[in-house]
Amino acid sequence: MTLLERLGGFWARSIRWKLVAVFVLISVVPMLAASHLATQLVATAFENNVRGWLFQTSRFFVANILDERRETAGVAKAMVETGSLNGLLSGQTRELPAPVSHVIGALGYDLFMITDENDKVVFSSRGGSNITRVPFDQGQTLYLYDNAGQSVLMAAGSTETTFDGHRFRILIGNFVDQSFVNNMGVLSSLTIQLFYKVNGKFKELYTSQPGSAAPLPDAALARLEQGSASGFVKARPDGDNPSVAIMAPIQDGDHLIGVVYCGLSPQSNLADWITRGNLFIGIFACGMLLSVVAGLIMSRLLTQPVIRLSQGVNAIAKGDFTQRVPVHGQDELGHLAMAFNSMAYQLEGLRKMEAKLRRRERLITLGEVAAGLAHEVRNPLGIIKTSAELLQDSPNLTDVQLRRLGYVVDEVRRIDHLIRDFLAFAKPPQRMVDLPPAALVERVLGSCQSEIERQNVAVRVEDRAPGILVHVDRDQMIQTFLNLVLNALQAMETAPELVGGPPQAQLRPQLDILIASSGDDVHFVFADNGPGIAPHLIDRIFDPFVTTKDSGTGLGLARVFAVAEGHGGWIEARNNPLGGAIFEFVIPRSQRRAGNVPVDPDR
Repeated sequence: MTLLERLGGFWARSIRWKLVAVFVLISVVPMLAASHLATQLVATAFENNVRGWLFQTSRFFVANILDERRETAGVAKAMVETGSLNGLLSGQTRELPAPVSHVIGALGYDLFMITDENDKVVFSSRGGSNITRVPFDQGQTLYLYDNAGQSVLMAAGSTETTFDGHRFRILIGNFVDQSFVNNMGVLSSLTIQLFYKVNGKFKELYTSQPGSAAPLPDAALARLEQGSASGFVKARPDGDNPSVAIMAPIQDGDHLIGVVYCGLSPQSNLADWITRGNLFIGIFACGMLLSVVAGLIMSRLLTQPVIRLSQGVNAIAKGDFTQRVPVHGQDELGHLAMAFNSMAYQLEGLRKMEAKLRRRERLITLGEVAAGLAHEVRNPLGIIKTSAELLQDSPNLTDVQLRRLGYVVDEVRRIDHLIRDFLAFAKPPQRMVDLPPAALVERVLGSCQSEIERQNVAVRVEDRAPGILVHVDRDQMIQTFLNLVLNALQAMETAPELVGGPPQAQLRPQLDILIASSGDDVHFVFADNGPGIAPHLIDRIFDPFVTTKDSGTGLGLARVFAVAEGHGGWIEARNNPLGGAIFEFVIPRSQRRAGNVPVDPDR
């Protein structure tokens, strides 16, 4: 069988997967529309958020440069106020004083320079320095440092002071290079470039990622120069350049003097992956996965009751009428489950009734045969017994002959007792009286007290029907209950789990007797903790001649069944799930109340 044929067979047998397929097919078109709309919203929001973040990053970069300018100006002013530069200003020394050198080295400044009122360099930490003052953002000024023909932007602060009638300017600066903003270089997914207009052309003065720097896009630069972008413009260069980037202007009044370029570098793979196509595929795939999961859950909720019903129907078809299915809700499936449970309950009742009718027919037939047989056999047995007893009185018999005649008499008596038991099946109850159920149980336990004490059996009687009367034949009921109690005592006496094993593992035999009332019936429940009833005997335990005792006749429980039927009741035998056997004897209750029971002088 091919895989396609197996899938086809599975599809044909499974309602659940058909429901899942229908659910998914219904969800495809709405999911396509929802995915398209979600893609537009997510992609637009992502791009706007990324560009907003990039713009804030560019402003942070510019603000960092301006902060550096203010910081260096403050350091220069502090040096003047402390008099650390007096030696340089007076010309007494050409070396940086130790405190000044320590501060410059510790803070990592690139240039320390002193000029006079004629802008002549008095002292420079880099020799003859060629610097040019240039405008910057927010009306601030920076410096261009000419390093062997290479222009470097320098964030420098200065302060002026007068010494010996001469005016001096102290300037401290830091180059805007890789060492200037080290934390920018740590962000490997971010590219920051600073372009500044030098000699009429924009030149790159700083980049955070030298290996992945992008050229300044001409179209975006043209828009900035035209003043069309008050804050920033979007840039999406081709090739290996970042796919999402912005260009923030640096202006001196209305003139564009610089551009800060911020973009996501291609190494991050973030901007390349989050495209509208990829977002659409991802959202659609997630939506369809959720649809499949929802379909599985819904199909399980719908098919699980059907599966339980199917299993219950199969079990009933095999003869197990105890099957019940749980009822959830009041919908159509709930009503179907209730109908199934009602049908199973009725079938179980019909099966029990059928078994009772079959057993009753067997007992009636046996009673009729026993009555006829007893009538035909008892007369010859009486003659045999009388003749044997007369012969025993003869003086001429030897001891051996007397002993043999004794055997004949004993056997005839035993046969006579057996015939009496047979006749009990056909003999209806007589001398009916109203009695309290507890009195019957107490009478039976009193008769068995010696056996109960010998076996050390714990007996517990629970009367849940006080004040209830039963209309019964007293002798037959006592004999019936006595039979049930003795059977339980004998079963517990031979139970290996009760009498075998080490003493610490022994369990005490226990017999529980429950008296309860239900409607018009009185229930007598006898439960022991013995070995229970063999499964193959459960349905035949009340049949005549069925016994597990070596010396038993198999008529005891059959007689119990006949008494229950004769009183208009029934008896049931079953095993306790916790161990042991349970016999439930049920007879109708009397319509009279306790206290109005007539006195029977013969009882």
